[in-house]
Amino acid sequence: MARPDRPQSAYLDACCYIDWAEGKLSCPEVETWLQAARKREVQLIASTVMFAEARGHNNGPHDAAAEQRIRTLLQEPYVSLVDTTRRIGLLARDISVDRPRVKGMDAIHMATAIYADAAVFLSRDLRAFVVPEQYRGVWVEDPYEYGGEGLFPLSPNL
Repeated sequence: MARPDRPQSAYLDACCYIDWAEGKLSCPEVETWLQAARKREVQLIASTVMFAEARGHNNGPHDAAAEQRIRTLLQEPYVSLVDTTRRIGLLARDISVDRPRVKGMDAIHMATAIYADAAVFLSRDLRAFVVPEQYRGVWVEDPYEYGGEGLFPLSPNL
């Protein structure tokens, strides 16, 4: 399977929300997904544990403004929040057994993406995830531009 440029649903890992809120690293690519979600071109999926993990502190001190941006974003109607249930916990355990590098919150995020039938899982966490690959029906990839290259201008001023 090739990378889907216009999937119907996507799961953004915590690092994606932190990058976006802090305006760093994959922020331009993540912004293209958010723009598409606002237009209802893609449904974003997030675990409710994202409120605990994505707090605006990627490689630095706590950033209250970034945390508030993430909290507000996660409550938008184009983000489907999925509660962490026993079923998701058990799936996360299975993932950790199958892929020992995928532990803890990373396993919960991946399990939620699988459980919710996300087409794409975006993460910069290369310690945990092998990219690009398809895993249990979900395309796993570094953050990339929604719609294919060149659809939206990638600039740090988004």
